[in-house]
Amino acid sequence: MIIAFRQIAIIAYMTGILWLRRNPLSMLFSAISPFSILFVLFVVSNGEYTDLAIAGSLVMATVGYGLALGQDISFYKTEYKIQDIFVAAPVSPLTYMTGLALSELLFGLPALIALTTLATLFGENLSTLPLLICSILLTWGAMSAMGFFLSSHMLHMRNATQIISFVNVILAVIPPVYYSIERLPLNLQYLAYLVPTTHASLMIQDSMGLVTPEAWSIYLGLAVQSAYLIGFLALARARAVWRDL
Repeated sequence: MIIAFRQIAIIAYMTGILWLRRNPLSMLFSAISPFSILFVLFVVSNGEYTDLAIAGSLVMATVGYGLALGQDISFYKTEYKIQDIFVAAPVSPLTYMTGLALSELLFGLPALIALTTLATLFGENLSTLPLLICSILLTWGAMSAMGFFLSSHMLHMRNATQIISFVNVILAVIPPVYYSIERLPLNLQYLAYLVPTTHASLMIQDSMGLVTPEAWSIYLGLAVQSAYLIGFLALARARAVWRDL
């Protein structure tokens, strides 16, 4: 176990901290998408939907930093052939995935801290901060596992970029992440409850003091997000292509 933690720390340091020391502006570039949508919604609604925009931007940022792992792994595997080194070494796929996922989290840390601070300030209740952080970690973990699984089946970097971008839109834009779930017809609401990002947004909205549907509860949100995390981790462990045949 200690060896695995050490391997994770080394991978995160090599792919995250060393890069950021040379290119600190990478943090700014990675924060453009969620903050740009937050800005547009703030201007268009004259600040009326700022709270929903903050919740949506926080979910979008978390999903983006998790799925971005897939693009990095595809790049390291197809262009630099770095994954071959870890395959030959005594490093497990999940250890490799976790190390790279932590490096992605480092890139997005300033943006996540800023958005979490805004959500906390709008909620005016620090007691909900642990729940907020829990939702972020569950979403990040599930999306990282999904990104790892998808990237392992990509043979070209272009395919990985296109598919990761498509999945990002499907999970962070189309579901009720930036808007209230009650705007959807009832049958589509049931469908939306099957999407993990719906529950992530509802948990953030609840922590901000916004009204959430009576049929939904924090325990349901935690259960669904935990189930997706466990499911994607199991999928990544069992079905991800680690060694090229």
